[in-house]
Amino acid sequence: MLIMALMVVMGIESGVRADGISQSARAPVSWAQDDTIASPDTNLDVQPAANPVIDSAIDQAVEQVTAPSLYVARLNEPNTTGFDPLGDLDNLDQRTAIEFAVSGAGIRSIQLPDDFETVAGLKHVTLQAQVQVNPDSNPAVPFTALMVMINGESVLIIGDDDAPVWSQIAVGTFEAFVDDRDGNPIVRLERKFTLKPSPQHGFYLAETIENLSSQRISAKLITTGAIDMPKAVSSYGGDRRRFRYGYMLMPEQQSTSMTITVDDELTNRNKILGKRVASQYGKAYPSTMMVWPNEQLLPGAQRLSWFAFSDRYFIVAMHPHFDPATTVPEAKLLNGIASIDRLMLDLYASPLDAVQVLRLTGVEHQIAAGSSVTNTLGVYAGPRNRPIMNGEPEIASLNMPAMVVSNLGGMCAPCTFSWLTDILIGVLRTFHSIVGDWAVSILLLVVLVRGCLHPVTRWSQIRVQRFSVQMQEMAPKQKAIREKYKDDSKKQQAEMSKLWREEGISPAGLLGCLPMFLQSPVWIALYAVLFFASELRHEAAFYGVFQNVFNWGFMNDLSAPDGAIPLPASMHFSFAMWGSVTSINVLPLLLGVVFYLHQKYLTPPTQATMTPEQESQQKMMKIMMVFMFPVMMYAAPSGLALYFITNSAMGIIENKWIRSHMKKHGMLEIENIRASKKDKGPGFLQRMTDAAEAQKQLKEHGPRQPNPASKQSRRGQK
Repeated sequence: MLIMALMVVMGIESGVRADGISQSARAPVSWAQDDTIASPDTNLDVQPAANPVIDSAIDQAVEQVTAPSLYVARLNEPNTTGFDPLGDLDNLDQRTAIEFAVSGAGIRSIQLPDDFETVAGLKHVTLQAQVQVNPDSNPAVPFTALMVMINGESVLIIGDDDAPVWSQIAVGTFEAFVDDRDGNPIVRLERKFTLKPSPQHGFYLAETIENLSSQRISAKLITTGAIDMPKAVSSYGGDRRRFRYGYMLMPEQQSTSMTITVDDELTNRNKILGKRVASQYGKAYPSTMMVWPNEQLLPGAQRLSWFAFSDRYFIVAMHPHFDPATTVPEAKLLNGIASIDRLMLDLYASPLDAVQVLRLTGVEHQIAAGSSVTNTLGVYAGPRNRPIMNGEPEIASLNMPAMVVSNLGGMCAPCTFSWLTDILIGVLRTFHSIVGDWAVSILLLVVLVRGCLHPVTRWSQIRVQRFSVQMQEMAPKQKAIREKYKDDSKKQQAEMSKLWREEGISPAGLLGCLPMFLQSPVWIALYAVLFFASELRHEAAFYGVFQNVFNWGFMNDLSAPDGAIPLPASMHFSFAMWGSVTSINVLPLLLGVVFYLHQKYLTPPTQATMTPEQESQQKMMKIMMVFMFPVMMYAAPSGLALYFITNSAMGIIENKWIRSHMKKHGMLEIENIRASKKDKGPGFLQRMTDAAEAQKQLKEHGPRQPNPASKQSRRGQK
């Protein structure tokens, strides 16, 4: 705990004297061991110091800690029983359960009574917990009191089990005292945790500083905020932990509007981890970094409303406590906090394993003798789900549900339109309200989407198939032209163009696949919706028939692999982005079969103009698609595998129907294709080509002489 406190002292104000640190902070140097004692302007390129330098800095700071102080935290008797928890994990009517730590009256854990880690329901979801980076370190505690600064003097108020500073005066309410060196009381501190009324998620933390002296004092609190969200058990899809924030525009722009603007960056948490730099012990993160105010990290958030850590399914957000019916915009700002920094628990950890904790520096208050000041912080700790969040007045008023988007980020982000994903998830929920099963709802959603896109699919496939037939018919003539004019590329090109016109083939036929590519955003959006839909978490497929009838764990969780045959723990393995393999899964194997059939029926006939090398490459691509895609999807959630299987199966049925329709009406017979082209006349691209040729003819040879037999000539003679 001492290193944690030293970072707080030296990272906030370089001019603050460390000799005001109370003797209660005599816990072992631990959780930030090998860290750099950072200055307030720590940047991303500062290299961690070597051990001797760190040891020297720590020794110097410890000497200052043990020096006489103007103020000291009052110690209590050793605490052997801990503090009482707030909330009951066995009460499903509650949404939050909190266990407290003696150190700093912080939070040992925040758990959700109605959410579990797995479908077995043995362990509740833990969204916040104290973190211990190695066995010899003391844990870092979220939402704990670190220090109070009184008249410029810093006093550690952390304590520990052997020398506690905080005492419990009611369930969820704790107090601590700071005395002067003569034992006279100067300040009383109170931390009061209150659960939000059911069915809301999270709690309120009211922190009070009471002046017990006979003179005015200046005081501010330094605490920790949220700790990083836990690393996901499965790495499929990569690390989906992000930080999000809401803010108000500057007063001249915000005016009287009550709207909170939500960032649209979808920024990965790695951005506030910072850039690792080389040191003699390996690559390391800077020990501290300013998160807010920081225009590079939080653009536009000079007036911060809320700040959140999120992962695939859950959110922990710090926000103001206010009346949702307020008409005062400033009531929605995160008042009482002057700045937010992030501290690293292990500078040398990998990006995936690194853990950061937020440090909240409070606003400095001038408190008259006998008076007190209270700041209240709200915390949302619950599902990343819009309907649930919209059901909580404060959260809805802060526009926090807008942070819930189904977007994979990266290169797929620009073509994943939020309005489209909102429609798809809305339709999925509607289907579920009708049929009562999420797997059936996925099937119906895929059928609906394919039905809506069928006209485009049909138009595209007809054009592709007809173009392929035309090219096969024309292949021998093209080959003859290439051989005849192999030494004259210009003449060869002119003859090829002439042949295309004579055969009635338009270059627009090459664009037959374009509509299929234009459908990609729809399928990407559907994939993202199913990946992020918290509704699918721990939901069994097809009314739980595999579990209830066959007593089989197959597809008992649509957000996890199908788990057809579980593997022993000794055989589990994982790869980055690919996910964790804990069972033999059936759906990816079925997906490979469906992909094979899909390619067999959907791929156009091989063109006669292809070289043997091109044919070999095309065959290799088919094999790779059939085998590689199921392998990549092996550890994917069963809901996504069900989506791909249904979509491919529907594609096969749809393609067979289109081909049957074309065969029935003779649409692939070359004579009918030519007749159809003749009846419709030249297409748009052909007309453009003809116009260009006419313009070229006019420029080179002048205007053509009128044809006496033409209608225009006969009209002129009349």
